[in-house]
Amino acid sequence: MKRLLLLFFIFTPFCVSAASTVSCHCFQDRTFNHRDSAAADPYFLATTQNSFISLLYGVDKAALVKAKMSGTNGTHLWIVQDVAAHSGQSTSAVADIYSVNHSWPEVFKTLGLGSEQVGELYLQLGNHPEQLADHIVDSQLVRQFAVTPADLQRWRHLGMSRKELILAILLEGDPAELYQRVNSRAQTWGELLDRQGMVDGHAISRQLKARMQHPRS
Repeated sequence: MKRLLLLFFIFTPFCVSAASTVSCHCFQDRTFNHRDSAAADPYFLATTQNSFISLLYGVDKAALVKAKMSGTNGTHLWIVQDVAAHSGQSTSAVADIYSVNHSWPEVFKTLGLGSEQVGELYLQLGNHPEQLADHIVDSQLVRQFAVTPADLQRWRHLGMSRKELILAILLEGDPAELYQRVNSRAQTWGELLDRQGMVDGHAISRQLKARMQHPRS
């Protein structure tokens, strides 16, 4: 019995630490390293998406990181930010309404959002948050980078995530080809960024702002 208790106390801190690492958005590798070219890829993908949201909605990037560290997933974050922008309400007000019944259609109804404001498809996807978030991102990519819905459909069929889409479109070159290079492990996102002079989050944010057609900050 004593031995079991000893093992419990030895391994419990490790497990807690491991769980914290999984949910934490504090990346150890934040710049490109030639010796381990893929080490910072998770950070590059995350910071590109955070920078995009920040520039789109005029929200402090640090607030986005804090929200994710507190457990807010990317899907919820995208919807809250976009609904707030369309309704003129604060993100906290939108989040509070959603917390009452966990229903986006009810949020739309409470805020008076109709097809005139957000479009019929937006409303139809209210019960499918993942698809709604994808729709929001795709609409913003079309608006900000002049890509076409057909392009996005083709790229998504390859399996590209929201983060990968944003980063691939930011880079010079065909997004599908860039994604396939990374997916086949021929190159890493870090190597692609390094070749285009973007080796950290600040450089990515600057390039995003320069490329976007309607940045808000």
